[in-house]
Amino acid sequence: MRLERLPGIHHDSACIVLSGTKSSFIVDAGTSWYQTNLVERLKPHLEGRPSVEAILLTHRHYDTCGAAPHLAECFDADIRIHEDAVAPIAGGDLFTTWASRYDSDMPAIEATGFTDGDQFDLGDAMIEVLHTPGHTMDACSFFIAKKSAIICGDLVPSSNNPARADLPTGNLLQMKSSLERLLDLNPELVVCGRGEAIVGAEKCAQILQKHIESVQQRIEAEGALPKGWPKPAETCHWLTPEPEWTFE
Repeated sequence: MRLERLPGIHHDSACIVLSGTKSSFIVDAGTSWYQTNLVERLKPHLEGRPSVEAILLTHRHYDTCGAAPHLAECFDADIRIHEDAVAPIAGGDLFTTWASRYDSDMPAIEATGFTDGDQFDLGDAMIEVLHTPGHTMDACSFFIAKKSAIICGDLVPSSNNPARADLPTGNLLQMKSSLERLLDLNPELVVCGRGEAIVGAEKCAQILQKHIESVQQRIEAEGALPKGWPKPAETCHWLTPEPEWTFE
């Protein structure tokens, strides 16, 4: 199987292509702003590969799923998301999808729900759904045991930027539990929602532990940011530590 990550443009989340011997899947789609461009970027990665079975979405936010209907139409694929998000995105919810903060319309998205433990067959590997709430109540990660890889969306936006839990349906206690679940899987590859992938079991463990400690610090502070951390912009789904986190 192949796993390829396409960095997002501007506010867009990263878009991940998974292809095996039987089928292909696209994980996350970004906003609708660059959807035509994204299709052209995706085509070379899907050339000669099995057809796209579904667009898998890590969570309901506009910067993650706004382009999903366009991709689904272009690749004749279904859209799948956690069952808790099916109704909100079907109704074009502007609030919990955060589309209102981007001054954008949220397209009504017809999706089929999945839940924790569901699997998708690539042919030569399986994709397992992990319900990992915290950033949103419906947030999910995708675990590929064959590669010891986790695609985690904005649960870990990047190595150096912890996720926000103060957006609609977010929850710090759930976020901590979700990060601990990922750590317990001992991944060798963590594909972040924004920054570069984290490679190597030791590096993954070190960075996941740092994110867990950050969440615990915010829990103890009743949600307040550590002293000196800048307040995030309204359209930003992650935090910026001060001083900057560094990892050897």
